[in-house]
Amino acid sequence: MKRILLPLLLSAGLSAVVAAPKNDSGKVLPAMKKATRFMYDRVSTEGGFVWNYTTDLSRRWGELEAYPTMVWVEKGTPEMGQLMIDAYHATGDEYYYDMAVRSARILIRGQLPCGGWNYKFDLAGAASERRWFETVGRNAWGMGEHGHYYGNATFDDDVTASALNFLMRIYLEKSDPQFKPALDRAIGLVLESQYPVGGWPQRWPLMYDHPDPDGTPDYSACITFNDDVIPNNIEILLRVACIMGDARAMEPLIRAMNCVRTLQQGTPSAGWADQYYLDLTPAKARDFEPAAISTVRTRDCIRLLMDFYRLTGDRKFLDGIPVALDFLRAAALDEASAADLGRKPGKGRLLCPRFVKPGTLTPLYMHRKGLHVDNGVYYIDQNPQNVIGHYAALVVIHIDDLQRKYDALNALPAAEAAAESPLLGNVRMELPRYHTPAIASADTSRVGAVLSSLDGEGRWIGPLNWVLVPYIGPGRADDPVPDTYEETLGNPHNTASLVTEPVEGICLRTYIDNMATLIASLSNNQNR
Repeated sequence: MKRILLPLLLSAGLSAVVAAPKNDSGKVLPAMKKATRFMYDRVSTEGGFVWNYTTDLSRRWGELEAYPTMVWVEKGTPEMGQLMIDAYHATGDEYYYDMAVRSARILIRGQLPCGGWNYKFDLAGAASERRWFETVGRNAWGMGEHGHYYGNATFDDDVTASALNFLMRIYLEKSDPQFKPALDRAIGLVLESQYPVGGWPQRWPLMYDHPDPDGTPDYSACITFNDDVIPNNIEILLRVACIMGDARAMEPLIRAMNCVRTLQQGTPSAGWADQYYLDLTPAKARDFEPAAISTVRTRDCIRLLMDFYRLTGDRKFLDGIPVALDFLRAAALDEASAADLGRKPGKGRLLCPRFVKPGTLTPLYMHRKGLHVDNGVYYIDQNPQNVIGHYAALVVIHIDDLQRKYDALNALPAAEAAAESPLLGNVRMELPRYHTPAIASADTSRVGAVLSSLDGEGRWIGPLNWVLVPYIGPGRADDPVPDTYEETLGNPHNTASLVTEPVEGICLRTYIDNMATLIASLSNNQNR
C-alpha cells in the first residue's frame, strides 16, 4: 500500500515545503503557464498523456511503448488532471481548470461501459488496441497484465481509482453536471463489483479467458489486495459516504473493512496474501506471484487495521495485529543469513522473504531463466541467491515502527482513538486542497533551478526515466536459455526490456515534480 488512509484523507498538505526565495515569485506564474501550454497543446493527445516522450515526440511510453493515439490512465492522465486543479487552487487562474476539464473529458471518452478503465485506451479504436496487445503487449515478458486483450476494467495499479477520484474532485470543484454521469457510473462499478465477502476482483466484469498453462484459473477474478485494490476501493467508499453523502456506500464500506480481518490467515503464517480464491485461500497470480502469504501485504494490512480502529473505535480491528507482528519476526532472516546476502537491514528492521508458503514459515524465492516470453520461465525455490530484480524477493520491514504505532493506538480508549473519524461524524471530511504528493514534499529552494531549466519552447528536457526497446517481432523458442537473472535482461524480443543508454526527452514525472515545486513556492509566498 502506498499510503495510510486517514492521513491522506485529513491532510491539508503543505507542512513539509521549504520556503522559496521571494525574488523568484514574479517569474513563477509565466513559467507555469508556458510549460503547461506546451504539455497540453503540443504533447497531449486531446488532453491525455503517457509517461515519457522523445524530444521530437516520435516515440512515447507508458508502462510499455504506446501508439500516438493512446492515452495512459495508469500513473498518467488522472495525475495531470489533479495537478491542473492544484495549479488552479494555487493561482486562481481559470486556464488550469480548463486544462483539467480537457483531461476529464478524454478520460470520460476512455471510460468503459461497465464504468471503469483499463490501464490505457486507444483513440484509434479496438482494432488498433488489439494489434498493440498482439505485438507490444504480448511480448512484454514479466508484464502479464498487458499480455491479453480483456476488454474490461481494472482496479490494478490505481487505474480505475485514480480516474474516479479525479472525476469526483473536478465534479465537486464546481458541481459541473457534465462530469456527474461518468462519476456515477464509476461509483456504480465499485458497488456492483464487490464480492459478498467484502473484497473486489482485480478486473470487472469477470472474465475467465486466460487460465494459467498449469490449469490455475485466471487470477483477475481473485479477491485482490495487490497494488491497493481493496484499500483504494475502501477509500473511495469512504469519500462517497462522507463527502458526497451517499448512504449507499456505508454498508459496502463496513463489509470491506471486515473483509480485511476475515482474510488474515492462521498461525504460524498469520498474515495476508496478495490475492485469494473465492474459497478465501491464497491464490496464484502472475508467474512470479505464487499462492503465498506476503510479508509486504501483511505490513500494509497491519497499517490498514490501525486506520480502521481510528475510523470506527472498534477494537476488533486491533485483535489480529499481535500475531501478524509475530509472523513477520518469525519469517525474517537472521543476521548471519542477511549478511551472507550482503544485506544489513538496520536497527529495528527485518529482512524478510516477500513470500512465505501458507501454513508454514518456508520462504518462496523467485527466479527466472530464458530471454523472452517464447522461451522464458519463472520458478520458485528456497534459494535467496540470484533472485529476480524487477519484483523484490526480499523486503525490509520496519518492525519497531509498526510495534510502536500499534502499542500507542492500543493504549488509546476507543473514543479518543476515533476522535477525528469522519465515519462517525466527529470531523467533517473534505478533499485536500492539493492532491499531488510532490507539493507537500517540495524543496522550493530549487525554484531558481526549475525556472532556469525551462527552455524557450516551454519544455523541461532531460534524461527519460523509462524507455523500452521497440517491438521487432517475437523471439524463437530455441533461443539460448541463460539461467542467471541478469542474463535475462535487455533482450530485443522482450518489449519490457529497458534501454540502458540515456535518452533525452519530455518526462511527465519531471513536469509534475517541477510544477509541484512552483506551486509550493506560490503557496509559501501567499502564506507569509
